[in-house]
Amino acid sequence: MMDTSSQTSTSSNPSVDSAERGWIRGLVLTITLIGALWLGSTMSNRMMDVCGEPAGCVTMATSKIDAILTFAAVMTLLSILAMVAGRLVNAVVGVFVLGAGLAALTLQSASISGAIFSDASLTSLAIETIIWTVPCAISVVLVFRFSGAPPDIAPRFPGESMWKEYFDSDALRGAIVGVLLPLVAWLVIRSMSKGQAFGGACLGGVAVGIAFRLVSPRVLPVLAFIAPILVAGVYQFFVASRLPSDLGTLFATNALAPELRMMPLDVVAGTLTGVAIGIGWARSFRRSDTITS
Repeated sequence: MMDTSSQTSTSSNPSVDSAERGWIRGLVLTITLIGALWLGSTMSNRMMDVCGEPAGCVTMATSKIDAILTFAAVMTLLSILAMVAGRLVNAVVGVFVLGAGLAALTLQSASISGAIFSDASLTSLAIETIIWTVPCAISVVLVFRFSGAPPDIAPRFPGESMWKEYFDSDALRGAIVGVLLPLVAWLVIRSMSKGQAFGGACLGGVAVGIAFRLVSPRVLPVLAFIAPILVAGVYQFFVASRLPSDLGTLFATNALAPELRMMPLDVVAGTLTGVAIGIGWARSFRRSDTITS
């Protein structure tokens, strides 16, 4: 008779099972991340501005309908990739994949310099940032619903409405830290370059993610990904509506408000990726609420 005791012992070894799951999760994350980056890079050429460069926003696109349809397709496909990554890794990583795809799109698109030279309205760009709150909210909620709670954050109301879980008074109080995004952007951004605009938004997102995790450690961080986009857009609109009409002088003297140098997709992609990183970093600052293998 064949001795199967060693095989049984190996298959029931938790460390072996954990290593296998870790390998699979790493592979899935790599594939979905590469897919998201490729998708964002490819779709950037589907919407052009008057200069023949990728617009990266509806406001500057020569064809508004094409831009809207492109963004709808991008968000749909990226959300699917994010849900796959979230299911097999965790929801926060899934949202990071979503943000990475949008980052690839925005980094190949027009900066605020292109917007000013194209005579785009800064208030319209701010309104577009605010509007982005809606599709981002839908995608983030879908990722969390499909993926479940992250392993270190236990659901507070299992079996109850997702609205109570994601958007109750504790979550709304935690969402106040969204004000950190425009503040950090104001501190960091010093030039008109696309890299600084996205980097400022990403660093602001990291600050929001860490602060939300420390302020509301038991709340699933859905609002942590959504609130900063809304706050940044509202603040951009407030500042842009009070600017003088001569934007050329502000551009030439490098006097344009730093927070206005972020294009709508800079804010969105920077928030989603930055908050995900911040939440991950914040795990080292406090004990987990749940422990899983």
